[in-house]
Amino acid sequence: MMISSLSFNAATRTTILKLQNELNKANAEVGTGRHADVGLALGRLTGEAVRYQSQASSIGRMLDSNKLVTTRLEMMDDTMAGLTNSAQSLSSSLTTMLSTTGNAVGVTAVVDTAKASMQSMIGALNINVTGQYLFAGAQTDQMPMKDGSSQVADGFNAFLQAVGTATGTTVTAANVSPEVMEAYLGKDGYTAGGTTYKFDDLFADGASWDAWSNASDTPVVSRITKNETLDSSLSTNETAFRKLTAAYSLLTNAGLGEMSAETRSVVAKAALTRVNEGISGLTSLTAEVGTRINRVELANTSLTAQKKLVDESIDRLEGVDYAEATLRVTTLETQLKASYEVTGRLSGLSLLNYL
Repeated sequence: MMISSLSFNAATRTTILKLQNELNKANAEVGTGRHADVGLALGRLTGEAVRYQSQASSIGRMLDSNKLVTTRLEMMDDTMAGLTNSAQSLSSSLTTMLSTTGNAVGVTAVVDTAKASMQSMIGALNINVTGQYLFAGAQTDQMPMKDGSSQVADGFNAFLQAVGTATGTTVTAANVSPEVMEAYLGKDGYTAGGTTYKFDDLFADGASWDAWSNASDTPVVSRITKNETLDSSLSTNETAFRKLTAAYSLLTNAGLGEMSAETRSVVAKAALTRVNEGISGLTSLTAEVGTRINRVELANTSLTAQKKLVDESIDRLEGVDYAEATLRVTTLETQLKASYEVTGRLSGLSLLNYL
C-alpha cells in the first residue's frame, strides 16, 4: 500500500481544523461558564433551560422597571417635601402677620412669599421623568399645573361688583367690610341678586379647576411583581394642592395691602386655614408615597431572591466546571501545537532529499 505525503498533509489539516474548533468552544465555555452548544449538551433538557432563561429575563425586566418606579416615587416625595417647607414658612408668616395686621412691611412680606410659593409650586408640580409628568395622573404627556390667577382676580372683582350693586356703593378691596369678606370666604358664600359668590368655587371640579390643572384623576398603574401593582403617579387635582393654590392666590389677588386691618385679618385667617389644610394633605400624600416606595423595595427583595434561584437552576443545567474546562483548553492547545509541528515536518519532506 502506498501512502503519500499529500495524504498525510490532508489528514493533519483535518485534525488541526477539528482541534481549532474544539479549542474555540472550550475557550468560550471558560469565558462564559456555559456550554458552548447548550442544545447539544442538554438534549431533552433544553426546553427546561429555555424556560428558566425566560423567567430570568422576565424578572430582570421587572427589576429594571421597578428602578424607574422608585425614581418616580422618590422624586414625588422630594417635591412634596419642598412644597411642605414652603407652605410651613408661609404659615409662620401669616401667624406673625395676624398679630400685627397693621404692619405694612409684614403684609408685603406675606404677599411676596405667597407669590414665590405659587410659582415654586407650579414649577415643582410640572416635574417630569423621561418626558412623563409625575403629577399628571394618567395624562403623563400633559404639563399638569397652570397659573389660573387671572380667574381668581376676575372672580374677586365680580364679587366686589356684586356687593357694590347690592349696597348701591362702589366697593373695592380698600372698603369691603370684614363681614362681607368673611361670607365670601366661608362655606356658604355671599349671595347678591340671586347669585352666590363663593371663593372656594374657583377651585372646584369643572371649568374652574381646569383653569389650573390639566391632570387626570386616573393614576398611572405600574406592575411591580407578577401579581402586584401600585399607583406610580399623583395628580394636581389632589385636595392638598387645591388648598395651597387657594391660599396663595387669595393672598396675591385680593388686594391684601389695600384692606383695612379688620378685613385683612379675615383674609389672613382664611388663607392660614387653607395653608394648614394643604400641609395636612401633603403629609398624608407623603405617607402614602412612602408606603408605595416600601412596597417596591419589598417587591425587589422578593424578585431578587426569585432570580437567584432561577439563575442557580440555569447554572446547574448550562454551567460547566471551570477547572475541567480550563484543563480541556490546556490539553487542546498542547494537541494543536503538536499537530502544527507534525505539519511542519511533513511539509519539509521531499523526494529530492533521497536522490
